[in-house]
Amino acid sequence: MGSIKRRLGMAVLMLAIVAGFYWKLTLTRQFEWVWGPDLAQQVLPWLTVQARALHQGALALWDPYVWGGQPLLGQAQPGAAYPLNWLLFAVPLRHDGFIRNWALTWYFVAIRFMAMAFCYLLCRDLRLSRVASLLAGAVFALGGYIGTTGWPQLVSGALWLPLVFLFLLRAGRGENQMRNAALSGASLGIAWLSGHHQAPMFAMLAAGGAWLYFIFRGGRLNGRVVRLAAMAFAFAFLVGALQILPTYEYGHLAKRWVGAAEPIGWNQAVPYSVHETYDLKPFDLLGVVFPQVFTHSSPFAGITALGLAVLGLACGWRDARARLELRLLAAVGLGALLYALGQHSLFQGFLYAAVPELDKARQASAAIVIFSLALAVCAGFGLDALATSTSPAWSRRVMWFALGFGMFSLALFQTIFFANKFSFTGQDAVMLTPFIAIGFAALILALRRGALSVRQAGVLLLLLVVFELGNNMGSIVISRTDAKLSKWLVQMRANADIADFLKRQEAFPRASVGGEAFAENWGAMHNVEMWGGYLPSLTANLLRFDWNSPQSRLLWGVGYTIAPATVPEGQLVFIGSSGLKVYRHQAAFPRAWAIHELIEAPDAEAGNRIIQERLPDFHRLGFTFDAPPPLETCDGGEQIKLSSHQTDMVQIRASMRCRGMVVLSDVFFPGWRADVDGRAAPIYEVNAAMRGVVVPAGDHTITMRYRPASALAGGTLTLAGILGALAFCLAPARSRDRKEEVARVMESAK
Repeated sequence: MGSIKRRLGMAVLMLAIVAGFYWKLTLTRQFEWVWGPDLAQQVLPWLTVQARALHQGALALWDPYVWGGQPLLGQAQPGAAYPLNWLLFAVPLRHDGFIRNWALTWYFVAIRFMAMAFCYLLCRDLRLSRVASLLAGAVFALGGYIGTTGWPQLVSGALWLPLVFLFLLRAGRGENQMRNAALSGASLGIAWLSGHHQAPMFAMLAAGGAWLYFIFRGGRLNGRVVRLAAMAFAFAFLVGALQILPTYEYGHLAKRWVGAAEPIGWNQAVPYSVHETYDLKPFDLLGVVFPQVFTHSSPFAGITALGLAVLGLACGWRDARARLELRLLAAVGLGALLYALGQHSLFQGFLYAAVPELDKARQASAAIVIFSLALAVCAGFGLDALATSTSPAWSRRVMWFALGFGMFSLALFQTIFFANKFSFTGQDAVMLTPFIAIGFAALILALRRGALSVRQAGVLLLLLVVFELGNNMGSIVISRTDAKLSKWLVQMRANADIADFLKRQEAFPRASVGGEAFAENWGAMHNVEMWGGYLPSLTANLLRFDWNSPQSRLLWGVGYTIAPATVPEGQLVFIGSSGLKVYRHQAAFPRAWAIHELIEAPDAEAGNRIIQERLPDFHRLGFTFDAPPPLETCDGGEQIKLSSHQTDMVQIRASMRCRGMVVLSDVFFPGWRADVDGRAAPIYEVNAAMRGVVVPAGDHTITMRYRPASALAGGTLTLAGILGALAFCLAPARSRDRKEEVARVMESAK
């Protein structure tokens, strides 16, 4: 019972540290973290669509609000398969359908809390003290990559790293090897569910390197460890399958913008020039100790954590109790740092060429998160080393280095900033670094002279680390009064009166935005379907379509344009309170209609040409790229009505004079299944990217549901993986003498 209370108390303490660290978010209403263009215009609409669907009793797999509809699960980044996101979606929504601000705040805090707690557990498993484990957890969760990355899908994939290595190191030490190999793989699989492939790919690379060490330890191949590694990666695939399989399907049917001149397909490698752009610059290495000094991914840990990490490595390297884990983590961290340097390291170039699919993790600098974990753990070892008999010489060296660094930096900054009146963003934060270094040296001196006990020094060093990490927060939390940085969030939440007007005009209107007034993802926030959107990828069938021509927009039922200026081809029908105007396009096609003639187009270019030249004829005809199904010709007078349009379900009522095809101007994609009056019917890809269903004469109800086989298979495998990992946890552990096993491992590591 006492152990449970202690663990609960530590969890509450860690939550208090994280919540206190982000006090601007948790204690005030004047600051935001959802403020950049990607966060406000992509992530927040994704989350809003899924939350709204959950409150309507559905788990959203499809986003109908942008580009004629796009898969949510397949795009991966929306995080539709991540359990933590489901908890966010379950929170009651605001009256306007938006996610509550406090829910977003504590979602942000919960992610960092999990990162800190997982790193704490890793350090405790490595037999570090509670204070040292807290310090390491703070460095990992509040500094570096996690502390400065706002995208939740990126951070959620990275925070599982400590658990991956906790169970991997246990298996490597010989402790309940099958159980721990399964749990290590399961932790990696959950990282895949988070929604972004980048951190999980780097985690797989780092875990693979660690497994190779254990496989060849002792100079010969260990077949048992090979099987354990295979088991770990198998569990990673099983648990992550709910996200991996739909992503694989979507990846082969979509193109992605990666920073190259043109979007690329799955079978095209991300050009190395993109990796060169997003690597860690040599100058960024100063960002390990100076806050807000980074280009793409922050390596910041602070001078205190770095000094403790050096002390931990120096003292722990010769410690037989700790050196196996310490050396391995240090090697993995160094490898991650070399990889993050990208073009400045042959190591990264070799892996880019040799490891399949690794090119898709285009931001090489993001590998710094693994370096941050290794540095954090080494810092924890360093704090505990202050209490050992082996530390005096090295603690003295670290003390003099910190003091010298602080004095030199202070003199240098005085010369540069004051004498030359030079300034830059984050100057105040950087200016604190010399004083923190001097304070770090003073604490070590006080401990050495007996003015502080080991516990007192440890607590003060933890507080100093948290204070120093706080200097790097300016890049992730901003004031709502900063109009320049908060404009994207304001745009997404504004113009509710325009949304209300559009929804009163007709059922399920589709609109576009003229110019660059705001991103079309605005529609997802306000329950209005849009033509366009700010996305990292798009289905290939839509990209082969000439989507930007006036004829194409009319065919896709874009009946309204929201614009600040006059739209010549539209009729002004509404002016919003913001001054934005709404124009109606009378010639726009309905969202669903019936045709009775299908022609076969040889390619996309020919199909686009038919649309441009014969648009009025598309009220009765369409085209396919394959042999069209037979249709009947009859007089008009048919009534087609789109009666329901939800995230994963569409319903159309059709009154047909004869056999024809009902066309829906939504994107065709595998996984959509149709039935006519309850009987299954095939969905055809018509007009390059639309959906069509053949319907006989008479009155019928056509229902389309998105039930992708990749998601069903992936969900089954994920459930099997989780149950399998739980079975290993509940199964009786193999009895093995801990002392003998540790002694054997340490002996083999010599």
